[in-house]
Amino acid sequence: MGLTPADVHNVAFSKPPIGKRGYNEDEVDAFLDLVEAELARLVEENNDLRSQVEQLESQLQTAQVDLDDARSQAASVSSTPAAPPEEPRRLTPVPAPTATEQTSPGGDHHVQAAKVLGLAQEMADRLTGEAKAEADGMLSEARTKSEQLLSEARSKSDSMVNESRTRAETMLNDARTRAETLERQAREKAAGLERDAQRKHAEVMGNITQEKNALEKKIETLRTFEREYRTRLQTYLESQLRELQDRGSAAPADSSGSRSSGQQASYSFGARAAEAG
Repeated sequence: MGLTPADVHNVAFSKPPIGKRGYNEDEVDAFLDLVEAELARLVEENNDLRSQVEQLESQLQTAQVDLDDARSQAASVSSTPAAPPEEPRRLTPVPAPTATEQTSPGGDHHVQAAKVLGLAQEMADRLTGEAKAEADGMLSEARTKSEQLLSEARSKSDSMVNESRTRAETMLNDARTRAETLERQAREKAAGLERDAQRKHAEVMGNITQEKNALEKKIETLRTFEREYRTRLQTYLESQLRELQDRGSAAPADSSGSRSSGQQASYSFGARAAEAG
């Protein structure tokens, strides 16, 4: 089934998906309008050519009918023994009869009928040839033009299809390239963030380890101070107990010596505590 202007007018293209490029709708509509107008003109021209061919065929049939009538008239004239007086006056003028023809009344009618038949046959053949040649020429021209237009339409259609396919492939390749680029950038960014996180984690853990070591050293120092302080305090208390036990029997001088010894021990404890702090 051939393409009609209505098919071009009613054609509808689907819109591309979101994010995909497509043809300009105004340009496509304008081109389809041109195609529709050109196709309508060609259809009208083809119809005119067909009408002319039909007219020529009708003229050819008319000429054929006239030829058949002329043949019938010639046959009827040849089969009739005599003709009315006015009949020779309607025929084409012929040369004067010879002596033999004047002596034979029936031969004049046969000669005239043969001449009429020959003229009719010649005219019919000429009209038939001219009509047939003109009809063949117009038909050949119409076929050539129709084939040329059909070839041009197919060529344009193939060109548009190829162009659409090329653009679609280009858009698809662009989309793939962009997707691959975005994916690569995302992976690189994720790898960079992971490296930064690992570096910060290592720094934080290093700081925590240093602080932990410092605190452990400080705790160990405090524990050492605590042990020494306990030992010295115990020694001091034991010395005080011994002094209390010996106070009753000791002299006043010994008592004053013990107090000076206790003051020295207290001074030693205070100095050690200051060093630990």
